[in-house]
Amino acid sequence: MNQNLTLYLFGNQAAVRIVPCLSFSLEREAYTPFESVTAEFLSDRSDYSNIERLAIYRDQEQIFFGLADSVQQYHKNHLSFVRITSRSFPSLLTQNELEPGLHSNLTIASLMTDFYQFPQITYENFSGTGYIFVKSGNTMWDGVVSFGYKLTGHYPYIQHNHICLSAPQDSTPLQFSESQVLEYGSCLDTTKLISHYHMEDINGTPDSYSQANPAAAAFSIVRHKQIPFDRSFLHDPDDALTFRNLYSRRGSQADYLVYSGFQNELIGQKFSFGNLFQNQTICRVRTTFGQNGFRTKLWSYHDGFYP
Repeated sequence: MNQNLTLYLFGNQAAVRIVPCLSFSLEREAYTPFESVTAEFLSDRSDYSNIERLAIYRDQEQIFFGLADSVQQYHKNHLSFVRITSRSFPSLLTQNELEPGLHSNLTIASLMTDFYQFPQITYENFSGTGYIFVKSGNTMWDGVVSFGYKLTGHYPYIQHNHICLSAPQDSTPLQFSESQVLEYGSCLDTTKLISHYHMEDINGTPDSYSQANPAAAAFSIVRHKQIPFDRSFLHDPDDALTFRNLYSRRGSQADYLVYSGFQNELIGQKFSFGNLFQNQTICRVRTTFGQNGFRTKLWSYHDGFYP
């Protein structure tokens, strides 16, 4: 398989095409609202001061498109290099705060267009209507999570520059054989688990709502959190605690495999490996590229949102 990588840099002039790639890494994760990339290329260009965004292609397939967070040129051994770091456009949702207060009768379209205008970001065509309650410092991504969870019961996730609200659907899984897989296993992380949430009522009476987390109890974890009344869940205060318990389990248990290659795997796609992993949901992707080509690690979470 041809594995040529090409970098395109966009500024106020025509796109600049740079090859070859010396090193590359890409990360995608279900609870992170953007993809991230670092890469290093040979270069013959002398000025990168006007670069705004960048795209990376493998042959004719675009595998990344994002903001130029940092672009560094340096010279060594009579050669010129460019080193870039970038996050996909949904990272902008984490950098813009919403006006505090109750915002009702929202659709995903009005949420994404009535407050701010974002370049390149698309979203699932979901027709439901809901509300969000914004506290001081809440970001656009906080609003998307609140809106999406109340309408679908799932935590939103990103595919390239597209926001998915609904849980991943069944699809034909990517199949891996023993000859392809370099390593596989499972992992456990209990550091984020909360055992009990306690919440005030709307009048400030402490511990009016409480909920235990069986996933934490299974590991004899004792971690109590006291929180103020969450007006984001005026319709169902107990659900405020359910959501937090689900979120505290994020990535707590996972299966993984490592293989040589890269198939541009996206969050929400499925994969299988013999009789060990059957129709698992991809929740994290980390791929690197160097002298020996691509090497990719896939994780499938088993937590509150990805059973």
